[in-house]
Parts: sequence; structure tokens; C-alpha cells
Amino acid sequence: MDSITRNQVTAAQVQHLEDAARNPLTGQFWASGHDEILSSRRRLPVYGRYQEILDNYHQSQVIVILSETGTGKSTQVPQLLIYDEYSSGLPIACTQPRRLAATQLAGRVAKEMGVVLGEEVGYKIRGERMADKNQKKTRLVYLTEGVLLQQLISDRNLSEYACVVLDEAHERTADLDLLMALLKKAVGRRRDLKVVIMSATMDATRFQEYFDNCPLVHISGRNFHVENYYVAHEDTPVNFVVAAVRLVMHVHEKNKPGNILLFLPGQAEIEHVCNLLRRNTENLDIFPLYSALPADSQRLALTHSSPNRKCIVSTNIAETSLTIDNVVFVIDTGLSRQLIYNPRIDMHMLELRPISQASAKQRAGRAGRTRDGVCYRLYSKKTYDSLDLSTTPAIRSVSVDSLLLKLIAAGYRKPIDFDWIDAPHPESIARAAQDLRDWELIKEDGSFTPSGRLAAKCPVDPIWYRAIEVGAKLGCCMEMVDIALLCSSQASIFLRPAQYQQAADHSMKSFQHSLSDHLTLANAFNAYMQVRQLHQQEGDPKFDLAEWCSRFFLNIQALEAVYLQRQELGSFMESQAKFAPTHASVQDMTCVRKALAIAFCTHTAIHHSGDVYRTVHENTSALLAPLSSLVGGDYEWIVYTTLRTSGGKQYLQTATAINAEWLVDLPFFQEARMPTKGNGPLRQPQVKRSLDDAKARNRTAQGQLAP
Repeated sequence: MDSITRNQVTAAQVQHLEDAARNPLTGQFWASGHDEILSSRRRLPVYGRYQEILDNYHQSQVIVILSETGTGKSTQVPQLLIYDEYSSGLPIACTQPRRLAATQLAGRVAKEMGVVLGEEVGYKIRGERMADKNQKKTRLVYLTEGVLLQQLISDRNLSEYACVVLDEAHERTADLDLLMALLKKAVGRRRDLKVVIMSATMDATRFQEYFDNCPLVHISGRNFHVENYYVAHEDTPVNFVVAAVRLVMHVHEKNKPGNILLFLPGQAEIEHVCNLLRRNTENLDIFPLYSALPADSQRLALTHSSPNRKCIVSTNIAETSLTIDNVVFVIDTGLSRQLIYNPRIDMHMLELRPISQASAKQRAGRAGRTRDGVCYRLYSKKTYDSLDLSTTPAIRSVSVDSLLLKLIAAGYRKPIDFDWIDAPHPESIARAAQDLRDWELIKEDGSFTPSGRLAAKCPVDPIWYRAIEVGAKLGCCMEMVDIALLCSSQASIFLRPAQYQQAADHSMKSFQHSLSDHLTLANAFNAYMQVRQLHQQEGDPKFDLAEWCSRFFLNIQALEAVYLQRQELGSFMESQAKFAPTHASVQDMTCVRKALAIAFCTHTAIHHSGDVYRTVHENTSALLAPLSSLVGGDYEWIVYTTLRTSGGKQYLQTATAINAEWLVDLPFFQEARMPTKGNGPLRQPQVKRSLDDAKARNRTAQGQLAP
């Protein structure tokens, strides 16, 4: 390796190093099986184009690689760059849009390179890292886009890395779009920084144009053929759940061996279909796969093997980067649940929508990784031709308050004029800017407040940093840390299996706080922490923590993830924000509810009738979530975490009852900010009446306290 010069390596040199008797990265003899792994790698289409990739990489700071799924780009290109950048002494960063993909790819590449996961090759995801065990050894790190974005905010030139590989760029997540924009600035400042953008769809030319017509390497072909079949008539509506179950059963009964991958829109459909298949098939191992599933269950779906055929029932989490062994049959419903954000009423809508042609190709590409495959599309060719060519960039359909804060932290105060590859909607920017001002994180001129500067570095969303900061002032910092992480978790800590929903709901009541869903979550987490600590102290080998969680329908993986993230976030709050780790009184959690009221002032609602509330300022009617602790309470004021649509109804998710007295002094609730009907009367006069009554109660209380 010492003879290799940076950015001058050739494909022949790489092959010579791989063929040597000793591993060039470790100096040890290759482990048994190396020749077989190497032979398999060299059959991948990407490997055969190593020299072309290197030639373009050497000549330009930025290159784009266009290659359909199954060609090996996610595993082979980063390995190639390890050799080319070895003499720089700096590692390669390879981003993934999902945590599962980052961890799986790191493990696979470490095995292919014959190194220990966490040393030469590792991963970093939020709350967990398997990298930098020996920083001098680290050569490749797979990490989520959010983690790298956080590093880029702290180090605008990314001096820690020689090269950044943006994989699965066609997914166009919001984090990725901001990453690309900031990396475009970084390569202008740091001439030795390299960027490789890898996409599986033709919109790669969009990236090429954005980076000043940088070189594009188009790698076509794959090792195995995939045949597409359209199984719906043009004008016949299809019940996709019934059709999917029937087709899985048909493939299992009639077709040659090979695993099945079925794409469904969401968790509810996945669990329903899994139950139907388990009742109606034999010798078929069935596994769900979706982002809210515990990490262990996700890994089990990918790695489990037995003499039986396997069927994985998945959301679009399985579209990219994940390697699922021996998938021969893909069944594509052509649907996904897509998050749409309405900035006017600050509402998130999870809608069932057709996928794009790019996603359809990605799904089909999951078959034929190890041999010829088949993709059954539960829609017609006419429907396929009518699909959008590519997926709408997420930055156009999500709230951008966190991105806007990060952009300001990177030194750019004018998001409208920023060089986006696709700019967020102006209304989304305006909404985010107003919210950040109301949360006291930015000033009117767009510059940071002291709180905003810390919020940009904090590993939770800005509104949750605000909640923790207020909690610190009111003496409940650690309760707010826990609640922030519990509400930010991808997976719920409460399990609700379809066949045990009543039992699960009854169990949840043992943790219930009558005034707060937020405190209900905190109660469950605290119970877990107490049992966990007691078990560690007692060291009882007969005690099974997982069994205890199962008995109370608690998700042990989600709880453990929050525990790990709590250490990271708690350390940030103590070392950087300088917040004392204060706790509220066990007998009185009023300060927690008050902290939520102040921090979530932009997420307040006033009682209308029954379990219906109207959001303040937007005047949008919504129901309490069915499992909320507040159902039937008729509380005058509440705060909520999110406003979402589900099943055609609008719900206020994760709510807490609050007192109007806590709101009256906030700028957000002064009469000048109250929405009016045109220039006339207030749109919600009951809001003003309630606040005026609260002011009067405050004056009376202050008068009684006066000497």
C-alpha cells in the first residue's frame, strides 16, 4: 500500500493488491473464503468499470455514477476509493438514507474486505456507532445522511474525510438535498475534497448539471435478467391486499424455489397480509419489514434462513441498498404511503399514492441479484406508463424548520436565494422561519439567538431543543430529554399486536398519566429504566428483561435505543448547553406540562366539543388520537406534537392538557398575532376570551401574593 500515490491508483494495482497472499489493509493472511468472495465481486458490472470510474475520479472533484440496482455500486465503489485515497490518511464517508442500509452495508463490506467491523470499515447512525475503534485504521464509514449533515454543520469543509459518497441519491431526501448544496460550497473551498454521487435512475443528469456538468459514468447491465409481468387489466380496479396474498400463495405453490419480496404501502397492510399468509400457507417463513419495526426484527427479516421459502413483506425500505439473499420473485403493488406537508395549517398528511417509474424499477431490481428473477406488478402497463418518471424530492413535501436552522448554522441566512438543487416551497420556508422566531431560535433578521446556535448542533429537532431548554429553566431538564427522544423515535415504545390489541391497550393504562400523553411515554420509559437498573444491580440470571417488556407490551429495542440516545443527548446538554441535569418532583409534574406549553406554543389547540379541538391561529378542527390519555377529558387547552391525517380524519397526536395562564405572556398569544377574518373580527374570539380570563386570574393570584 505504501507504493500507492493518492488519486493515481489504477484498476490493475487494485486487483494486484486483492490477489496478494496478505490483506493489504491488515497485513494478515486472507481468511478462508476470500477467493470465493473476490470471484463473486469481480462478476459485478461495477467492478468491470473500475478504470473508467478512476479516470473520471482523478480528473474531477465531483463525479456522478448512474447505475441501476444490482450492479454493486453501494459495496464496490467505496472499496475502490479506499485504495485510491489510502495515502491521504483520511477515510471515505458513504451516506445512506436509512439506518438499516448503513449498518447492513458496513457489515457486508467489512466481510468482503476481510477486516473487523468497527475498525477499517464501520458505520455511524444516530445513537449508535461502530467506527473509530482505532481512528488511524478507519478507512470507510457508512453513515446516515443526517449524521453527516450534523458533521458538516460543525466542520464546513469536512476536513475529517477525503471523499464523500452520496449513495441512493435518487431518493432525494431532504437531508440529501441540503448535503449536496453544502458540499457544492465545500468543494469550492477545499480543493482536495472529492464527492461521488450515485443514483439508480436517470435523474442523475440533474445532479450532473447541478455540479457544473461534472463527469457522469453510466454503468448499464446486470448479471441476471428480471422479467416484468403486469397482472392487472387496464380498467379493472384491484384490491391490492387480496391480490397480493393470492399471488404470494400462487408463487409459493407453483413456482421454483426462491424467496419472495412483497411491497406494500405501510405497516397496517403489512401486518394484515402477514397474518393472512401465516394462516393460509405452509412451509413459508413470513417476515414483516418496515422502519418502525425493532432493529433486531429488521435484521432477522434480512438474515433468517431455513429450508423453507422466505417471504418478506416490506414498505419501500427494501427498495434500495439492502441485500436480501436469494430473492427471485418480487410482487409490487405500485403504491406507497407518502408524507405530504401543508405549511398553511402545519399539518402532515400520510397519503396512499402511486409510486414513480423510478421506484418501480428499483423494486423490480430487488429480484435477480443471484439468479434470473421475476417481478409481478399488480397494475397494468398503461398505469405504469402514466406514473411520474421520478419521485418528488422530499424537500418539497416536508417541514423544513430543522433544515433552515442547519442552513443558518452553515452561514446562509437567505434560504430563498440559496443554491438549492430544488428549492423548498416558499410557504414552507416562511412557515419554518416564523416558527423558529416563535421558538426564540432566530432573530427577525434571520441571525441566530444563543439558543438557536445550540439548537442547530443538537441531535433533536429544533422544537424539542426549545422544550429541553425551557425544561432546564423550570427544573425538569431530564424529563424533557426523555420525552424529546421518545417522541422522536421512529418506532413506538408501545407494542400493539393485531391479535392482542385489547390486552396491549389495557397494559398501556398502567403507565397512563391522565393529563399528558407525553408523561405516559415518560412513565413507561422510567419503569423500564428502573427494572433495567434493578436487574443489573441484582444480577439475577433468571430475570428476563425482554420477557418483562413483552408482558407489558413494550418495545425493548425502541426503549434501549432511547436509552443509548439519552446518554448522547444528555452529554450534549451538560457539556455544550451547560444545562444542569434537573428532575421534576415525582409527586408533581406540573413543570413538565408548563415546559411543553411554552415550547410548543405553535402547537396549541382549544376545546371545541367532545374530543374535537381547534388549533389556535390555523383554526383547524381535529380529534384527539383514539388512544390518547386525554380522551373524554374536555380540557380547555392542549398542546400536541403533530397534526396528522389518517383514514380521512385529522388527529392531534401526543397531547398534553395545559393551563392558559402559562401562555398569556408569550408573544405568540398577543392580540396582534391573532388571526382575523380579513381586517375584521377575530377568527376565534373564544381564544381571546379564554386568554383574557387567564390574565385576570394571574392578576388576582399576584395580588394575593403581594405583601
